[in-house]
Amino acid sequence: MKRTTLLVAVGVTVLALLALFVGVALATTPSGVTATPLTRATLGEIKAKNDGIQVKSVPGSADVALVQVTIEPGGSTGWHHHPGVVLVSVASGTVTEYDEHCEQSVFTAGEGFVESRDEVHIVHNEGNVDAVLYVTFIVPTTTPPTGLTIGDPQPEDCEVQ
Repeated sequence: MKRTTLLVAVGVTVLALLALFVGVALATTPSGVTATPLTRATLGEIKAKNDGIQVKSVPGSADVALVQVTIEPGGSTGWHHHPGVVLVSVASGTVTEYDEHCEQSVFTAGEGFVESRDEVHIVHNEGNVDAVLYVTFIVPTTTPPTGLTIGDPQPEDCEVQ
């Protein structure tokens, strides 16, 4: 009986690792994108409320990280998602965000958007000037610097790359 349990556990582990590596291998790559980390700080547990805005983390520690992202004309972030909550401010240019259902939203300088709930998406610069975004990540403290963006494969029902 113990041998069967061990074989099942090993099989499940191998399948999970295979799915992880295949998912990473199929992830789409960014093009024409420069990400410049500006700062990162540990906030601890967040409980803040003011003027009708409330921010609260689950028990534990959260970090805030600020990154400047420049997307060249024709550039793309590749399909991806994020841990935590991401607030995006478009400083210049125009970007088009596509969700996993290929629905698009266009954002111009002075506008912003929120990314959360592990939503798979891609951001394109379909204009003719650089688009500059300031991206604020609120993530668990355990998130490594390279884990702010997690690459995903292109959704089957969307031809956007």
